[in-house]
Amino acid sequence: MVIRDLASDVGVKSPDASSHASALDGLISADLAIDLITIFLEHYGRWVLFDPESDPKALLNKVHQSPLLFAACCLIAVRHTTESLATVLAPKLYQSARSLISAGLLVAPQPIEFFQAALVLSLWSTTVGQVPLSIDSWLLSGFALQHCQSSPLFDAVNTANSHSELTKTTLDNWCIWNHLCLAHLQYCVGTSRRSMLHASQIPKCRAIVGSDHATNYELRMVAEIHLYWTLYEHTSSELIDLLKSTASLQDWKKEWQFILEQPRAQFLLMGFHFAHLLLYDQCLKSKTARARESVISEMIRHSTAIIRLAIDTADDRTRHLTDHIYHMITFAAIIICRLMNAYEGQLLPVYNLDELDSLILSLVNWMQTIGLPCHAAHTLGHVIGKVHQKLRPAVMAQSLATEESEGFLGQDLVNYFPEFLGVETTQDGNWDLLPSWGFSSPS
Repeated sequence: MVIRDLASDVGVKSPDASSHASALDGLISADLAIDLITIFLEHYGRWVLFDPESDPKALLNKVHQSPLLFAACCLIAVRHTTESLATVLAPKLYQSARSLISAGLLVAPQPIEFFQAALVLSLWSTTVGQVPLSIDSWLLSGFALQHCQSSPLFDAVNTANSHSELTKTTLDNWCIWNHLCLAHLQYCVGTSRRSMLHASQIPKCRAIVGSDHATNYELRMVAEIHLYWTLYEHTSSELIDLLKSTASLQDWKKEWQFILEQPRAQFLLMGFHFAHLLLYDQCLKSKTARARESVISEMIRHSTAIIRLAIDTADDRTRHLTDHIYHMITFAAIIICRLMNAYEGQLLPVYNLDELDSLILSLVNWMQTIGLPCHAAHTLGHVIGKVHQKLRPAVMAQSLATEESEGFLGQDLVNYFPEFLGVETTQDGNWDLLPSWGFSSPS
C-alpha cells in the first residue's frame, strides 16, 4: 500500500475503472439503453434471474446503478440490433466491461450485480470479444465462485446444513450460484483445467428442486451440472477408464431421463454426446489399431449427432444460446474434419465421406445465417470452414466465404484452444495437424 501511494504521488497510475464507468453515460442514449435492456430481459434475463414481468424502465434504473452489469447486458444485447451499431459500440462496451470486472475482482464482498455480470461475461466470452476466451471464462467464473464464499448473499449455499426456509431472494441467488457452477465446469472440461469447486459442493445445486424455482429450465441446469461434473471426474485423471466413464454417463442419463423427455432437452443431449466425444478424443491415441476403429466410429456418431441436433432443432431462440453450445458444435465439426483427414482410407469402406463433407458445409452455411456477422456462430463458422478447407482440400467448398480472411483467428485460437481444435499454425499461416495426434504411428 505504501509503494502504491508513493507511485501515485510520482504520477504512476493504474487503469481507472471509474473512467470506464463514466464513459458509459455518454456512450448510450436513454432510448437506446431502454431498447438494449428490453432485448436482454427478453432473451437473457432468466440466466441472471431478472423478473420476466419487469418493466424495462424500472429494470434499467436498477441495472444502471451497476456500471459493470449495465455494460455486460448492453454488450450482449447490442449484437442483436444492427451491424453498424454493434461495430461502433461493442468494442467500447467490451473495454469497459473488462476494466470494471478486473477492478471488481479485487474487492469483497460484492453485490449481486457483480455476480450477474460475471455470469454474463463467462457464458458469452466468445461473443463479447469476437475471439474464443477473449475473457477467460474458467478464470472469471472460478474467481466469482470464490467471491461467493465471502458474500452473505450466498450464506445459505455456504452453510453445511441449511434446512431453514429459503426465501425467493435466497433461491434466486442460489440459482445464480448454480449457473456460475455450470459455466465453470463447462470450461474446466473444455480447457482441461482444474475445478475450483469441490465434490462436496455439487449436491448443493439440487436445493432448488422441490421449490417454485424447479422449472424445466432450472432442472436442466442441475442436470447439466451433474453431467459436467461426471465428465470432469473422469477426464481429470491421467488414465481414462473408458468403460467406467461411459457407464457413468449412462447412469447420468438414466437418472435424468425424465428431463430428457421434456421440451428443449436437445442441449442436454448435445452435452451428453459432447461428453462422450471428449472421452473418446482423449483415448484415441492410446488405443491399438483394432480398438481405434471402434473409437473412431463412436466419435463420428457422437459428432454427427451434435451437429444434427443443432440444425434440426433450430428455432427463434437459436441466436440467443450460450457460446458453449457453439463451442460444442464447432468441436464436433473439427473432430469430423480431423478424422476424415487422418483416416480417410479406413473410413471409406464404412462411411460416405461426401455426406460427411456435405454435413460440414451445411453446418457452416447454417451458422453464417444466425444473427449478425458479429454473432459467435459466424466467428466459429469461419473457423470450421477454414479448417475444413485445409484438411479436405479436394472438397470444393463453393458456399464458404473464408478466403477473405486468410489469417482469421489462426494463432488466437491456437493460444486459447490448442487441444480444442487439434490444429496449429505454421510460420506461413497454414494449418497443420498437431503431431500429438500421432495418426500414423503404430500402436
